[in-house]
Amino acid sequence: MAGKETEYDAIVRAEIAIEILNQARAIITARVHELETKEPAQAERLRQRRRDLVDLQHGLRVDEPEAIEDVIAVWGARVSDEDRFWREF
Repeated sequence: MAGKETEYDAIVRAEIAIEILNQARAIITARVHELETKEPAQAERLRQRRRDLVDLQHGLRVDEPEAIEDVIAVWGARVSDEDRFWREF
């Protein structure tokens, strides 16, 4: 039974990491919409960085808990404070 609990915990942690990255992408998307007409080049750079987050998100694997915990630690702190997000992004 312990294996299944660990497996379930790993799945939950992966889902948390995915949600955090979704929040980060939402912050970027809002900024892209602000910049689209005034600064299209900057908007495109942000789109690329958003694609990089999608790649990171798609690369998360339940059997790689260190990567999942890194996402939670780094990006979780960023999405909870938008000023910090942009300073560190």
